[in-house]
Amino acid sequence: MTYCTPYLLQLGLTKSKTSLVWIAGPISGLIVQPLIGVIADRSRSRYGRRRPFMVIGSFVVALSLLLLGWTTEIVTCFISDPEKAKNVTIALAVLSIYAVDFSINVVQACSRSLIVDTLPIPSQQEGSAWAGRMCAIGQLISYVVGAIDMVSIFGSFFGDTQFKQMTVFAALSLIGTVAVTSYSVKERVLISARGSEGQAGAIQVIQQLFKTTLELPPRIQAICWAQFWAWIGWFPFLFYSTTWVGETYFRYEVPKDDLAKATDMLGEVGRVGSLSLTVFSSITFLSSVLLPFCILSPDSKRSRFTPRPSVRVAAVLKAMKAFRPDLQTAWMISHVVFAATMIFAPLAHSRAFATLLVAVCGIPYAITPGIAASSTRSGVTMITSASLRANAAADTELEVLRLNHRDEDSDMDEEEQDSSIPSTGELAGIYLGVLNVYTTLPQFVGTLLSWIVFTILEPAAKPSKDGEGPDTQWMNLDKERPNAIAICLFIGAISALVAAEATRRLRYVL
Repeated sequence: MTYCTPYLLQLGLTKSKTSLVWIAGPISGLIVQPLIGVIADRSRSRYGRRRPFMVIGSFVVALSLLLLGWTTEIVTCFISDPEKAKNVTIALAVLSIYAVDFSINVVQACSRSLIVDTLPIPSQQEGSAWAGRMCAIGQLISYVVGAIDMVSIFGSFFGDTQFKQMTVFAALSLIGTVAVTSYSVKERVLISARGSEGQAGAIQVIQQLFKTTLELPPRIQAICWAQFWAWIGWFPFLFYSTTWVGETYFRYEVPKDDLAKATDMLGEVGRVGSLSLTVFSSITFLSSVLLPFCILSPDSKRSRFTPRPSVRVAAVLKAMKAFRPDLQTAWMISHVVFAATMIFAPLAHSRAFATLLVAVCGIPYAITPGIAASSTRSGVTMITSASLRANAAADTELEVLRLNHRDEDSDMDEEEQDSSIPSTGELAGIYLGVLNVYTTLPQFVGTLLSWIVFTILEPAAKPSKDGEGPDTQWMNLDKERPNAIAICLFIGAISALVAAEATRRLRYVL
């Protein structure tokens, strides 16, 4: 996220065309994650349902990252004409990004489903919280690494540029962490797929996914719509915030003479952007650790334990509980905080203020992804529990009618009834995949909005009237023109307000 947008701009793409490249994200999320979720749910591999996909996907990601880092060198080995080499380099870089997007979605889909597959229901919220913390730690480490000058530390052993060394670091980190997870987690092997004697084909899987998306339960549908509007706002922030901070810094604070002498603008913008995201990730990590203690758990109202503290302590706990929001309210507040922050993006004229805005967004970012998934898992649990209760009631009525006249087929009938009820783990892969559809569809909208804004405000990479050097021409450094990325962030803030209203209405949906 930190280096890819500046990297593509430096290769010669305009911002409007670069925004179209990021349509790879929604395409892969819309197709790959739900499809892998359903296929993995039915996998009978002796290595588990999720781990084989995670391992293969991580190796594809690693190879694609290395290809992205060395795109120019690979192309120049086969093409000598500079103009043709430039076009082929851009095409190969875009292809590498698509490969990374598609394969990383495989890893993400299986990793998220592991929480539901391996943890009991009471521990799933805690598992989600720990997943959020680990993600925050990983982001923090990567942003810190991106903010330092790796070439001056490691030399050219891992590559002669900052970007190359970052791709090596990312590839090794992903393979290492997936290896640890695959070794540590013990999956239950699926002996037989429920409701099917054979392996479902690709067309059947897509049909099932499409049918599930159209026939979602009302509450899960409402959760998905809240996620939809929220991610229209988050899309431009996640893809362009580092470039925006770098442009703000070089536009308003760097002297013209220094701009004319710039030789490695990609590295400079990447380090400035990484520094802002380091602060952002630190806030996200702290929030992911502290906020779960400030939010009411869905199971707190059903607790069988009756605490009996002293009178003074009880009064303090009662006062604290009155101010603790539930998951729904916390999710709504996160949308409001994000909107209230990004609405000031067009007014940022210094790196400090831009970094402050990015840092504050770390608080809602610690909440939004995890709560959406937790709400979906709670909905899946409610659906499964309701099915079990209905089945138990039907069994009770049937037992009364039988009056102890049981035949030899009665046990088989019960097994068939039980097998017709999907387990929580089986439904999780499907519904989390559908939630991901509503997370990726907004990226199509965000891509379209970004393309329109960039086409109007920055139609092409041109030298500004300030006369900066050629290495800076891919950035908008004209103080008289509006910053197109800031406008996209502002539009995202408006969408976050719509998400807040959609989340508020969740309270009235059963």
